[in-house]
Amino acid sequence: SDETLWQRMSAREGRDFDVLAANTAELQRYIAAGLVIRFSPDLLPQRAGQLQRFRDLHHIPGLVRDGMTYAIPYTYAEMGLIHDRRQMPVPPTSINALWDPKWRGKVLAYNGGTHGFSLAALAMGLANPFQLGPNDWPPAVDQLIALRRNVLGFYTQPEESVRLFKARGAALMFANYGSQQVKLLQATGLDVGYTVPREGALAWLDCWAISTGASETELALRWIDY
Repeated sequence: SDETLWQRMSAREGRDFDVLAANTAELQRYIAAGLVIRFSPDLLPQRAGQLQRFRDLHHIPGLVRDGMTYAIPYTYAEMGLIHDRRQMPVPPTSINALWDPKWRGKVLAYNGGTHGFSLAALAMGLANPFQLGPNDWPPAVDQLIALRRNVLGFYTQPEESVRLFKARGAALMFANYGSQQVKLLQATGLDVGYTVPREGALAWLDCWAISTGASETELALRWIDY
């Protein structure tokens, strides 16, 4: 999880790891704490095979500071809603379906603090779900407490979400891993649908970065390039 990654990286100033994968939002505190190094993307010739929108690093917020690159994108997903078609024949259209009392005890949620608050902000209609102002925190906390009343359980890994969804008869899930979870659920024989709510969906872009504690920086770059 994001929390475990931060704890392990910050415990010994990154000396235990050479390479790490973090999403663009989480990456900011690693840069601020001096736990990742800056490097030239020109050292990664395989980037020529990436989609253009991922090669244009200056247009991806959070990867470049003062003209220097701190990470390289490698995978992404949107976080939509997965529903059991037998229990919910009509697909949910709003993120607020997660809070609908009709589905109390039938909702699966992702176990992540930062994602939880961003999800609450999205449901509250905030313009930027990634930046909460001082007056936004109390209602966001109330929003998450209300969500907890609907939730039957929290998951961390996609395989865990599939097991809980099937074993506990969930009707609706906040899909932190997006279409990856849809495929896993369908592989078990479940009839599920996937929607992006009208409010939009949160999304993540995971990126490779190099720890300041890396003992072999050149080798780390070669590994990322591969």
